[in-house]
Amino acid sequence: MEFKEHLLKYLDETFVDELISTFDKKEHKGLILNTNKMSDEKFKELFPDVIKHPIVPHCFLYDQDKYEFGKSIYHDLGCFYIQDPSASLVSYFLSPKMHSDVLDYCAAPGGKSIEASLLLEETGIIYSNDISQTRANILLSNVERLGLGNIVVSSLDLTKVRNLEERFDYIILDAPCSGSGMFRKDSEVKKDWTYQKVLKQAEIQKKLIKHAYSLLKKGGCLIYSTCSYSFEEDEEVVEFLLLNSDAKLVELPSYEGFYKSTKFPETIHLFPNLFCGEGHYIALIKKPGVLSINENNCQYLLTRKSIGKGLKPIIYNFSLPKEPIKHLIDLSIRPGLLTTYEIANKGYISHHYSHYLDSTQSYKLSDEELKKYLHGETLNVKENKNYALVSYDSLNVGAVYQVNNVLKNLYPKGLRR
Repeated sequence: MEFKEHLLKYLDETFVDELISTFDKKEHKGLILNTNKMSDEKFKELFPDVIKHPIVPHCFLYDQDKYEFGKSIYHDLGCFYIQDPSASLVSYFLSPKMHSDVLDYCAAPGGKSIEASLLLEETGIIYSNDISQTRANILLSNVERLGLGNIVVSSLDLTKVRNLEERFDYIILDAPCSGSGMFRKDSEVKKDWTYQKVLKQAEIQKKLIKHAYSLLKKGGCLIYSTCSYSFEEDEEVVEFLLLNSDAKLVELPSYEGFYKSTKFPETIHLFPNLFCGEGHYIALIKKPGVLSINENNCQYLLTRKSIGKGLKPIIYNFSLPKEPIKHLIDLSIRPGLLTTYEIANKGYISHHYSHYLDSTQSYKLSDEELKKYLHGETLNVKENKNYALVSYDSLNVGAVYQVNNVLKNLYPKGLRR
């Protein structure tokens, strides 16, 4: 079956033609601001031509011909995560309450976990999983870059992990799909699309949503999303869950540019001919009951403030939840914030921790010193204050260790320019 033909299952031909006509146009670009590091006002001062997202706070749209944010120093400093404007609606509509346990089932490369972490203001914990080790490592690098302290990163087949039934307050299931919503973004996805692939993905999605729902607490919410236009991967997957469980749909709000599903008007499609983002489908699902959240879920022994002269990092620690979901913690790639690591029996601040802390006791880099540091060079300083961090524009760039008046570079080799 051809791409256009299968869309006629729920869209009229004129609309399908309008949608297909957008595939050769420039894609929409967006990002979510890391409010731990930068305010909306400061960001607008630095980049005055960005446009506020029409719905989601602290998200912006931009022209990629004007701003190459992926190459910006503020990207390296963890001030934002580049995210499609449609994708940023997923965690926003889930809207997890403070102190909650959130599972991001298929999390890589990490945008929805990052947004959930910011929404929780680090009061809860995000269990951010991806079955692909390679993709999970990309997810971890993004968590480190943004300096987030409440995300557990794992790479597991969750169907094989024991004792997870009804353990999570909220679940994000951004399911693997045929990817037709990304046709403008990735021409290879367009070339690779077949109707057989749609049907294969739909069967996988049905298994995933059924399992994810079993992990949800009574009264909890699961948000299901795909970047596919296909009815088979969207409404039919939701219908499968509704018919095989006690799940109920929660109606998503109406905004200009949303296309309400004719099958399930509680759910929405986002089409680039209507909305300033790429293709997405979103459904919010609730399990009957009253949700009980443990407000003592995540206790920090850390503060973002740098503590103590010289930042002797080995004294710091990170406290996981009092009652962690043990199997995910034990099997995780990173169980929260990595504060220090050892070289030759000496403890040094990790890159992750350097981006978590504030810059009050850091060595302030000049533009020229910044270039040298990012290149991996050592730095000579006049004073001997035992610096452990270097910063630029009041934001930590990374860690160092000082020997006399020389700052030895601990910037990760894979990030050096």
